[in-house]
Amino acid sequence: MTASADLASRFATALSDAQGEITDASSWPEVWELATSLSSATPVVSPDAFEQLRRGDRPDPADPLRSIADRAVGITQARLAIAETGSVLLIEPSDVDRAVSLLTRHLIVAVDRSNLVADLAEGFSWLAAQPQAAAYATFVTGPSRTADIERSLTIGVQGPSRLSVAIIQDSSS
Repeated sequence: MTASADLASRFATALSDAQGEITDASSWPEVWELATSLSSATPVVSPDAFEQLRRGDRPDPADPLRSIADRAVGITQARLAIAETGSVLLIEPSDVDRAVSLLTRHLIVAVDRSNLVADLAEGFSWLAAQPQAAAYATFVTGPSRTADIERSLTIGVQGPSRLSVAIIQDSSS
């Protein structure tokens, strides 16, 4: 097994353990096909991912919360995927980008295979080399979970109730 395949396998296992889903979509067109198969409503796409897809509903920058809140499917892009934890690193410099990852019910995150790293230490090293990104960086591990409500685990209250990650083979496809 190649190092890349081993990292992808470890990532998929850790993501599954965190109640996230790995998807077979391995190109941006396949991410779009997956997203449109999940709901009859057009997926909302973060501005960052829109550049890769060039389709979907872009959030309204004048009123992003209203244009994104409770949408069935959102698509965004991660900078890294951490094999150790099944986490993805989102760098979302604008409120509009962040709203897609927080307010949609099912979030699909695409990450380039070349951006799989072994562990959090490697992820933090990468992040330390990007000081401008650190103010807007979020590690996401699985769907949103909280036990703040009467000490009962609840999924999807403070973020998406489903998280799917697509490992893109070649971001130019």
